[in-house]
Amino acid sequence: MPVQGISYVAVWSKDLAANRHVFANVLELPIAYEDENIVVFETEGAHLVLQRATGADEHLDGTIQLGFSVTDLDDLTEALAADGQVIALDREELGIEQQRVTVLRLPSGHTVEFIGK
Repeated sequence: MPVQGISYVAVWSKDLAANRHVFANVLELPIAYEDENIVVFETEGAHLVLQRATGADEHLDGTIQLGFSVTDLDDLTEALAADGQVIALDREELGIEQQRVTVLRLPSGHTVEFIGK
């Protein structure tokens, strides 16, 4: 399989400011990017992403999401589909350095993102 490793771990929260305080001020993780709905922290290995759970995403409060880097998104997506897995998002453009994403919905209902070219 073309999976390289975990790219990020996202924590969804209605109270983004409180979680930001813990990671930025108490744990002193450096911030790579931030806006009103997301804070991305640099760590060795994967990024830690705090994502605001609001509006249509409000039900995600308290959930954790994983994203994997892959070498061949097309091969992986086709292998998942051939195995009968539920593809929630099929090779959508991210608008970042020609990156695309496929989102797999696990039998548990959780989603896992695969990011590649």
